[in-house]
Amino acid sequence: MEVSGRKETSISCQPCQRDGDTVQADGYCENCNEFICSSCIKAHRKLATTKNHVIKLKDEMPTYQTKSDPCTELCDVHVNEIVKFYCQEHDSVGCGDCMVLQHTSCKVQLVSDVSSNYDNSIDLVCIKHRIDNLGENLASCKEEIKCSLKTADEIKAEVVKEIKLFRKEMDDYLDKMEAEVLQKVDEVNDRDVSSQKKLQDQCEVLSNEIKEFQRKLNQCKYKVNNLFVTSKRVQRKLKNCQKIIENISAKSQINSLEFRASEDFDTLRKHNASLGSLTTQVETFSGQFKKCIHDVKARFVKKINVQVKNEGNCDITGIAIISDSDILLAENANKSLKVVNYKDDKVTSTLKLSDFPAGITTINSASVATCLPNKGKLLFVNTQNGLTERHSLNVRKGCGGIHYRNNIMAVSFMEPPAVQVLDMEGHILHQVRDSSILKTPTYVYLSIDNESMFVSDSINRVVYKFTLQGELISQSKSGNNNKPAGLTVTNCGCAVVCYPANSDSLGVIVPGTKEILHFSVQHVLNPFSINISKEQNTMFISDFKNSIDRNFIKIFELK
Repeated sequence: MEVSGRKETSISCQPCQRDGDTVQADGYCENCNEFICSSCIKAHRKLATTKNHVIKLKDEMPTYQTKSDPCTELCDVHVNEIVKFYCQEHDSVGCGDCMVLQHTSCKVQLVSDVSSNYDNSIDLVCIKHRIDNLGENLASCKEEIKCSLKTADEIKAEVVKEIKLFRKEMDDYLDKMEAEVLQKVDEVNDRDVSSQKKLQDQCEVLSNEIKEFQRKLNQCKYKVNNLFVTSKRVQRKLKNCQKIIENISAKSQINSLEFRASEDFDTLRKHNASLGSLTTQVETFSGQFKKCIHDVKARFVKKINVQVKNEGNCDITGIAIISDSDILLAENANKSLKVVNYKDDKVTSTLKLSDFPAGITTINSASVATCLPNKGKLLFVNTQNGLTERHSLNVRKGCGGIHYRNNIMAVSFMEPPAVQVLDMEGHILHQVRDSSILKTPTYVYLSIDNESMFVSDSINRVVYKFTLQGELISQSKSGNNNKPAGLTVTNCGCAVVCYPANSDSLGVIVPGTKEILHFSVQHVLNPFSINISKEQNTMFISDFKNSIDRNFIKIFELK
């Protein structure tokens, strides 16, 4: 029977179509999401992987050809089944068995119903951005490992050099000590040898004299008178010789030497002391991972009351990070800048100004810059050893947002609306002045690569992205059309935007897109200004001036 309003069409077998044949379909496989002919049905029922598939025959099969390509991905759990369903609650895909076993209470959808135009979706862009981000982090790891290997070789070479140098110094010292001891041995030996040789000479003289005595006595043995006289003379001399021999005998002595090793060195040897010791210190990865904002959660840590005694409401319009424990606040209502140690929860320095400060930015570890809208000045302030004014640059009135990176500053102006890119002397390098685009540029932030800038426009309720030369790249609006205020850019290149009308949430713009995604942040009532410490993984937020928390800085850990 033909149904009114629906025309019968000839449906072809999709597997045969892929082989270049046009064969009329006689059934539909719900598991494969494909129309198949009678031959393919028989093959389907024979194969172990497809014999249990649900096949609708010609009178039950759908009467239209699917426009989307069928999913052929196999299930991770049930490896013989094709992925066909999507559970939005758990953001997971699976086969029919998965849905029956694990998602019985969930509202599941066919993949074919939810995949339409997915190739142009923000979800796919975010996933691709995360993949790129992981690739960059992996490249950073590889480069760090390469540097670590090089550093390891350098450290080894340096330590070996130090050991060899110390060993040489020890050898030189021991050689010196050895020479000194040997010199003393030589000196003692020389004295002994010299004295003994003198005695030896005396013995030789005396020996000759004794021989002479014997010779004379022998000559006189047949002459009694001469023998008597010679004997008496020899006798007298023998007494003297005896004294000389006794003297020689008394002096015939040498010094006995014995070497005793130094107790210090002997103690080292006995205790098996080493040549020296090695100390190790683990060097951690120095690079900062570009962790995507989508992969972290903002955990509320605390809020700090920055209002001091005898002071009005703060109304914080800017936050700058000046150290790993200090932030600098621009307080509009109090016409002041204030240093807050967020680890000790106390205000450590305050600088009163002649005008209401707006945005603020860190220049280096010792200075910041802020906008004075009514004066039309950019004020530079020293942050070391208390806050002191340094110098200022004249711009035009209405300056508000400011951000510095790599020797350039981006500054926004309310009236007439404009964004200028300045050098550090205040010269205009580029500017955006198109009033058909800009209405009230409030905050501005340079991109990580320093090639573009984000601008929040409160009247237009848009976050713009421009090149530094002023060409419009994209414009993003929140889904509820709220006014954007303070913004910052993360290491991964995402722009994070405050919307004062939104409580417990921020907006995130992923690179390559213009959609604004929701980022949950609890305990925030009317987020107005923001900054993120990439090194500390810490986020700072202030509330809008009509909030009960207008005098507080709220601190979050990003993990």
